[in-house]
Amino acid sequence: MNYKGILLDLDNTLYNYDVAHEEALTDTLTLFSKETGLTFSDAKRIFSLAKKSNHIKLHGTASSHSRILYFQRMLEEVGAFDFSLTLKLESNYWQLFYSLIKPEPFALEFLKEIDLPKCIITDFTAMAQYNKIIKLDMDQWITHLVTSEEAGVEKPHPFIFTLGLQKLGLKASEVIMIGDSYEKDCLGASACGIDSILYKGNSDLEDLSKGIHPFNSFFDIIHWLE
Repeated sequence: MNYKGILLDLDNTLYNYDVAHEEALTDTLTLFSKETGLTFSDAKRIFSLAKKSNHIKLHGTASSHSRILYFQRMLEEVGAFDFSLTLKLESNYWQLFYSLIKPEPFALEFLKEIDLPKCIITDFTAMAQYNKIIKLDMDQWITHLVTSEEAGVEKPHPFIFTLGLQKLGLKASEVIMIGDSYEKDCLGASACGIDSILYKGNSDLEDLSKGIHPFNSFFDIIHWLE
């Protein structure tokens, strides 16, 4: 393939976000229960409410994913807000999360072997994504980063993709986007004239008219791109 650059999603593409998140959240909600005297079941319910509230108020922004805002809202909800405890919950979540993440199979090989500039396009706050990339030992292979915090919008908004193209100094026809979300990553890229790879997606969603190609492993992506 004659691409000159690559746009990449991070969460659930270069590593498994869901597994790390569930374990880190369970541990943090257990801590919340201990600190507040509430049951774990209550903690889960309050977390869901806090997350939903945050997403509604901050829809389309990086702050909608903020863990510290989730935990702040939880403590406010039960009348137990405390600055130190909010930070304690935040720290507990991220320390465990970062300790659990590891690259997807052949993801590091992909980053090393495909000798093209790479820009991560991701919906999240910048600090968390910096920490993930460094913890995954991927920073030396990633040339640029665009977060929704920086862009002010989330995928599939075209501006976040345009910003990635600007950083790479390339045209839409010269790059390919790789991500796990058909709507956000692939259709968002297609709307900008960018080809894409749907990682671990439903092969039935292949749409060559939109330049969307499904692959289930980075091993196969490496050989397809070479």
